[in-house]
Amino acid sequence: MAVPASTPKKPPEVSPTDISKKVLIITLLIFAVLTAVFTFTHNMQLSNFLELEERDTLENVERVQNAVSTEQGYLDYIVQDWACWDDTYQFIEDQNQQYIDVDLQNETLAGINVNIMLFVNDSGTLVYAKSVDIETAEEKPVPEGLLKLIEDGALLTEGEDDSISGFVLLDEDPMFIACHPILTTKYEGPAKGTLVFGRYFDSALLESFKEVTCSSLFMYRADENLPPDFQNQYAQVSKTPGGIVVEPLSEERVAGYFELRDIADQPALIIRADFPRELYSHGKKTLDYMYFFLLLTGLLTGVGVKFALDRLFISRLIEIDDFVTNVRSEKDLSKKLELKDNDELFRLSREINGMLNEIDLAEQELKAQEREKKVLLDSLNELVVFVDPSLNIIWANKAALEHMEMNLEEAVGTYQKAAPGISRRLVEYLQLEPAFVTGGKKSGEFTAEDGKVWFAQAIPVADEEGNIIGILETWWDITERKKAEKLFQEKQIAEVANRTKSEFLANMSHELRTPLNSIIGFSDLLYEQAFGELNEKQLKSVGNISRSGKHLLNLINDILDLSKIEAGKLELDYREFRLVSKLNMVKTLLSPIADRKNIEIEIAVDSKLTSIRADEDRFIQVLYNLLDNAIKFSDEKGLVKVGARKKGDMVEITVKDTGIGIKTEDQKKLFKPFSQVDSFASKKFQGTGLGLSLVKKIVHLHGGYVWFRSNVGEGSTFAFTIPINGDGGSADSGELEQKGAEGNEEQQSS
Repeated sequence: MAVPASTPKKPPEVSPTDISKKVLIITLLIFAVLTAVFTFTHNMQLSNFLELEERDTLENVERVQNAVSTEQGYLDYIVQDWACWDDTYQFIEDQNQQYIDVDLQNETLAGINVNIMLFVNDSGTLVYAKSVDIETAEEKPVPEGLLKLIEDGALLTEGEDDSISGFVLLDEDPMFIACHPILTTKYEGPAKGTLVFGRYFDSALLESFKEVTCSSLFMYRADENLPPDFQNQYAQVSKTPGGIVVEPLSEERVAGYFELRDIADQPALIIRADFPRELYSHGKKTLDYMYFFLLLTGLLTGVGVKFALDRLFISRLIEIDDFVTNVRSEKDLSKKLELKDNDELFRLSREINGMLNEIDLAEQELKAQEREKKVLLDSLNELVVFVDPSLNIIWANKAALEHMEMNLEEAVGTYQKAAPGISRRLVEYLQLEPAFVTGGKKSGEFTAEDGKVWFAQAIPVADEEGNIIGILETWWDITERKKAEKLFQEKQIAEVANRTKSEFLANMSHELRTPLNSIIGFSDLLYEQAFGELNEKQLKSVGNISRSGKHLLNLINDILDLSKIEAGKLELDYREFRLVSKLNMVKTLLSPIADRKNIEIEIAVDSKLTSIRADEDRFIQVLYNLLDNAIKFSDEKGLVKVGARKKGDMVEITVKDTGIGIKTEDQKKLFKPFSQVDSFASKKFQGTGLGLSLVKKIVHLHGGYVWFRSNVGEGSTFAFTIPINGDGGSADSGELEQKGAEGNEEQQSS
C-alpha cells in the first residue's frame, strides 16, 4: 500500500558538456601554469646568463686592468732598476757627461718605453730631465705640468723605502708616473734624490691594450666633460666593490667601466671596455628557442590531451549520460549500455548494466510484492481503508470499495464521512480526529442501521520521524460470528441439559431395573407353575408379563448404556479372546430365532485372525445387535453371512443379509437414537431404534468406525472395524465419521 511522501529536492544536473568545458578550463589553466613556470624558468635562466655575462665582463675588464697594472709595474720596475745603480747614484753627485752620453740616449729611453726621465737631488732640485717620443726617439720638451709637480714636491720621495706610482693628468696626455729614491746598487743610502720615469697614456698605448685584451677601449679624463653613459656610471664606479660597473650597451655589446686614480688618489681616468655579448646572445637565443618549443609542446600536448579526453572519455561519458537519461525518461530497465575497450568506463558500463538488472529484478520483486499485498488485501473479507489526517481516502481494498460501491479512482481523495456505506458512522463512532494527536489505537463494536454488527479498528501510521501520516482502518462484519457465538452458547446449554438428561436416565434406569427384575422373576416362577398349576389363559397372561418385562428390561439396559456413553461414564474392559469362538457363541444365541424363519447363518474368518484384544462383552453386544437385525429383516429361508478379515492393523467384521434393504432417503435415519425408517413404521418388526446407535458409539469407543451398504430388495451389509490390539485409546469422533463415510464409498464402488 503506497503512502505519499514529500518529493525530495532534485540535485542540479551536470551534463557531459559541462564536464568538457571544465576539462577545457583545466587544460587552459594547466597551460597557463606551465607558461608561467616556463616564463619564470626562462627569466631565471636569462638572469643566470646575465650573471655569467657580468662575471665574464668583469674578467675581461680585469684583464684590461691587469694590462694597465702590468704597464705600471713595468715602469716601477724600470725606475727601481735605474734608481738603484751606482752610476745613477754617482751621477746625482757629479752630473758627469759620460753617464749622459752613454746611458741617457734618446734611443735608450725609447728602447725601454719611457717618455720622461727626471733626476732630482735630495734638495728637490731638478738635476737632469729628458723627454723623448718613443715611436721616433726624438727629444721632446718636458711638460710644464710635470715640472710644476717637481717644484711642488708631489713627485719627490721622502725616504729610502718610499716610492710613488700612479697617474698624473698633464695638458698633453695622461701619464704613468713611477718615482723611486736613488740608492746604490746594493740598495743602500742615504738617498741622493728621486728618479722619475714617465710614460704617456696616449692613443698608441691604448691601442696596444686593445690588442692585448681583444677589447674595444674608450678612455676619458676625469677633469673633462664625460659622455652621457660615462656620466651615468662615473658615480657608481667608486661605490661598487672592485671598482667595476658592468652595463649592457645594446643587444650586441656590453661594457665594463673602471677608473684609474692619480698619485694623489683622486680619479684621473674613466675607461670603458666593450665586449660582444656572445654568451648572453647565444644563451638568450637558446632559452628563447627552448621557451617557445616548450610552449608549443605544451599547447600541442594540451590540445592532444583535450582531444584524447573528448574522444576517449567525454564522448563515452556523453553516451553514458544519454543512455541513463533515456532509461530514466522511458523507464525501460531492459536496455543495455554497450561500450568498447576494457577500461574503467567499460567496467562502469558493465556495473551500470548490472545495476539496471538488479533494479529491474528489485522492481519486479517490489511489483510482485505489491501485487501480492494487493491480492492479499483484496482477498480479505474485512474492509480496509487508509485515510490521511484530513480524513480523505488514500487507498481502499476490494471489499471496502464494493461496500462503498465505488472504484479506487473515485474513492481516492473522497472525504470519508461523505463516502457511502457505514463510513460516516464509523468515523463518528471511533472519533478518529484525536487519534492523529495521541497516536493511540481505536477499536470497538457497533450495530449498523441494517442490523449488521461491525467490529472496527483504527491504527495510526507514522513516518520515520514519528509524524502520523494516516490511519489504517479495518472493519469486520461479525454478524454471523455473533450468531455463532449465540448458537455456541445455546449448544453448551443443550449439552449441559443432555448430560443432565443422561444422568437422570441412568439413575432412573437403575431404579427401574430392581422392581422389573422382581416382576420378571416372579412371572417366570408363575409360568413354570412353581406355586401351583395355572390354566391356559393364566399361563398365556403370565407369559405375556414375562416377555413384556424382558423387553422392557432390554430397553432400559440400552437406555442405560447409551446414557453412560453420552455421560462419558462407560469404560471398556480390554482383554484378549479368540475371535471364532465369540462369533460362534453369538450364532448359537440367535439360532432359535433364525430357525423359526429357516434362515441359514454362515461364518467366514480369515485364517490369519486368531485372537483380538477388545472389550469382550461390548464386542458380543455389537455383533449380537447387527446379527439380530440381519435375521429380523431377512425373508423366510434367507441367508445371513458373517465375515471377519484383517485390514492392516484392524479387524473388519461384516454382517450381510438378503432382506428387504433400506431406501436411500431412510438411510440418513440410521444410527440415530429412537429413530426407525419408514419400513419399520408398521411395527411389523419390533425395536426401539437404539441398537445401531449403541453399535456406532461402542465401536467408536474402541477406536473403530462403522459403515453400511444397502439396496432395496437386495438386502443390506453392515460392518464395523476395530483395532486388533486395542489399548483403550479412542480416536477423534470426526476422524472416525470420515473413515466410516470412506468405508461406505468404498463398498458402494465395489
